[in-house]
Amino acid sequence: MSRAPQIRPAATTYRGDITCPERWDTWVPRRGDVLVCTPPKCGTTWTQTMVAMLLAGRAELSERIGVISPWVDSALGEAETVRARLAAQPGRRVVKTHAPADGFPVWEGVSVIAVYRHPLDVFASLRSHVANRAGARPDHPLLRPLDEALEGFVEGELDREAVDDDTLATVTRHYRETALSGRLPELLTMHYAEMTADHPGAVRRLARAIGVAADPALVEAIVRATAFDAMRAEAHRYVPEPGTGFWRDDAGFFARGGAGRWREVVPPAALARYRARMAELVPDEDHRRWLEEGGA
Repeated sequence: MSRAPQIRPAATTYRGDITCPERWDTWVPRRGDVLVCTPPKCGTTWTQTMVAMLLAGRAELSERIGVISPWVDSALGEAETVRARLAAQPGRRVVKTHAPADGFPVWEGVSVIAVYRHPLDVFASLRSHVANRAGARPDHPLLRPLDEALEGFVEGELDREAVDDDTLATVTRHYRETALSGRLPELLTMHYAEMTADHPGAVRRLARAIGVAADPALVEAIVRATAFDAMRAEAHRYVPEPGTGFWRDDAGFFARGGAGRWREVVPPAALARYRARMAELVPDEDHRRWLEEGGA
């Protein structure tokens, strides 16, 4: 397949403990490639896997998802290995990033899929995620007592040089610069709550967006293979860096699925400040509502 021409360059740079913008050059985009672009803990691995299966035309993958579909602007793995594996794949490929759309070029013929989740669900999931990372620094803000961790998440500012320190500001910037900016001509925006509520519908919508003819049998097979319990049971095929000690428990990467978990974690007294901060970061009420709940 032909190389995808660049329409415009990146407008800014994001880096962090793992995010490494110099690694974008490990992927030379082809027309028809797919970029999954989400904030962390918004269904990234799940979406990548469904897309990879649609591109393969079957619910079985030849290799673990992190090999087929790397986090392309991360410091995970050797750059030359990532570059060689991507170049060796025939046809269309899918890769992922957590950077907002102003942090990478726009390429003609490359589809971008952005998935969002209620920011407080992101917070709840991040707490489990960081606790499961063997190398997480002991003073990580998300490992503090709940009230301190939540205050840090809500009040924290965006630092483009420490973008992996996730806060409400990083989630909302991703949303503004990707879903609301109009920067990407071939963008599908999805919401995690809607995807979990209608898993088959999510597979069909992904298929339409990337131009894959998915018959009912393929959709059903992908839904079975990408059910939460099915992916958790085969965590070694789906989590980043399995079996390397990166995680305390590989299966713990899939801590809990679904939407609305934040209600079990976030104290009601904290909601007023969260809502005020959300109004500062996303002034339009309809846009705020969609980021939290999805819908038209």
